Amino acid sequence: MNAAQDLGWSVMPLGPALGARVDGLDLTTPLQDEEGDALDALLLEYLVLALPGQYVEPDQQVSLGRRFGEPLIHPYLEPIDGHPEILRVVKEADERATFGGEFWHADITFMNPPSSVSLLQALELPPLGGDTLFANQYTAFETLSTGMQEMLAPLEAIHLYPGKEETDPAAVAVHPVVRTHAGSGRRALFVNAAFTTRFVGMTEAESRSLLEFLFAHQTRNEFVTRVGWEPGQLTLWDNRAVLHYAMNDYDGHRRALQRVTTMERIR
Repeated sequence: MNAAQDLGWSVMPLGPALGARVDGLDLTTPLQDEEGDALDALLLEYLVLALPGQYVEPDQQVSLGRRFGEPLIHPYLEPIDGHPEILRVVKEADERATFGGEFWHADITFMNPPSSVSLLQALELPPLGGDTLFANQYTAFETLSTGMQEMLAPLEAIHLYPGKEETDPAAVAVHPVVRTHAGSGRRALFVNAAFTTRFVGMTEAESRSLLEFLFAHQTRNEFVTRVGWEPGQLTLWDNRAVLHYAMNDYDGHRRALQRVTTMERIR
């Protein structure tokens, strides 16, 4: 926080669970070393950063993403023209379903290594609604009983892209159910309702009850912060310790954003 203050940035926590709004920085110009270090520290502390008024160009969004890992070229979804690393996240006014479906999830956990950070830029917003919910997965793990933590710690789970088969190597990955964050050293629950299908060594039927418990537990209200959007806002979040959920409460209006997701670097 002190480094951000020294740079003249204003940091306002968005809720007790996680998240902060950061004013005063300009991402349309290359970050200086001290600015990049301050941004990294804030993301590590708050897990979700809402950065209003950025209006970054596609090249700038991709370049910023490279701070956090290699920008993903999605194996199944079409990117925007000229920028294979950027996905359009759009719901048209006449559509009912949201981009990616209505599930709590972390981005791209069906690949190995999984994603590190997502950067979502707001282009067009409804007059009301369309917020995004974020849930702290450090807290989700830390509030489990000691017995449950010990049971989960050695387990691994299958993460599968919806509609694909486990035989498709581009669509499936195995990850620990409890992951230790490389930056913070803290343990986080690492399953999600969009991609996690079963535990390794178990069938889907055998896994179902425990997964359903974890899916409900990890999105409890006290772990969640609701983040609103403004035109030009860029929001960053750490997929290694956060789940998110896009609210679908703006029928009749268009919502358009563009996303860069970066993949975790193997250390």
